[in-house]
Amino acid sequence: MARVLLMGLFSVDILLKSNLKGGVSKLDPCADRRKALDPRKLQALLDTVVNQFPTAKEADVRKSINGRICELRHQLKSKSVLV
Repeated sequence: MARVLLMGLFSVDILLKSNLKGGVSKLDPCADRRKALDPRKLQALLDTVVNQFPTAKEADVRKSINGRICELRHQLKSKSVLV
């Protein structure tokens, strides 16, 4: 559910230029600094998922969001995402 809501709340362009918390890449410190996702939208997404699925852990939802953003970047490198 979080992954679907993520795509509805944020454009692909924003997701490609952002990460969950903002900051530099841990893999490539020389890479451009990414902006954090809008904290209000992100908190609304987290609250919605946790309210809908009470056993869901916020940390797991955050991992899922980060995973989807990474997938989008990988798809862009493979030229299979529409921006």
